[in-house]
Amino acid sequence: MITNDALSNVLYALPPRIKGALFNLSPTVQQNVAEIRLRKNLPLTLTVYGETVFLKNNGQTCFKLSDGLIYINDAEILECFNLLCDNSVFAHENELKDGFIIMKNGCRAGVCGRLCDGSIMQDITSINIRISREIKGCANELLALYSGGGLLIAGPPASGKTTLLRDFIRQLSNGLSGRINRVAVIDSRGEISGGGMHDLGIATDILNAEQKAHGVEIALRTMFPDIIAFDEIGNTDELHAVSQCFSAGVKIITTAHIESPYDLESREITHRLIKSGAIDQIAVLPKITGGKITIINPKEIYAKAVV
Repeated sequence: MITNDALSNVLYALPPRIKGALFNLSPTVQQNVAEIRLRKNLPLTLTVYGETVFLKNNGQTCFKLSDGLIYINDAEILECFNLLCDNSVFAHENELKDGFIIMKNGCRAGVCGRLCDGSIMQDITSINIRISREIKGCANELLALYSGGGLLIAGPPASGKTTLLRDFIRQLSNGLSGRINRVAVIDSRGEISGGGMHDLGIATDILNAEQKAHGVEIALRTMFPDIIAFDEIGNTDELHAVSQCFSAGVKIITTAHIESPYDLESREITHRLIKSGAIDQIAVLPKITGGKITIINPKEIYAKAVV
């Protein structure tokens, strides 16, 4: 039995044998599985608390290769791909050129195979279904620590950055910080809003823009927000858009992948973001979702870099 709504939302894209095994998972694993990975002719794996877990036909899990594991065959990986595309690969052409498919519920499925003509994926070899969760209240600690300025949420993969960002937007938009904030969300892949399924608050405007930098510029010109929020800052165009917001007095909230706080200084994008002055606080997440958040003053990092 599937008792977790986030997991049940992705079942439509899975072949029957895999769905049957997932139904037998313990409630604890169902609640905490972050990814379902299918690799052709290899064992099915789950990502739970950041660790790779193997799944057996009876729904049991283990951390090592053993008997009874589910191996994904050619037909199953093709079936999963067709279900994700709703049997229309060309409808997802723009997404596939970047290696993913946006699912019906706003989750994202990464796809590997042979890229044909720069856009259509063929000979699919692996699929990674990431499970989008809405956990209301998970940003309570962050809200209590928030100073009201620009914020970077940084942490390792699968540390819960997007989930935290989602609830933080909701709380700011609903006035839980002491005032109602107009928040413009640039949701390039539909993951933050979950395709409209997640609650982002009463004063939030959602712009689905393929290029986040362009989306930031549109929101800045047309929506007059107090805050612009987007996930995963990653290129110089986005840095330029952040600088425009900073000049206009609009606060930015975004996220970044890091393995440790040392990466904030050593990686070009985060280093330049911090140096821009647009970020007043950095919230560093632990590897395991739900652990204690560490707040860093960006001026300390910048001062250290100058020295």
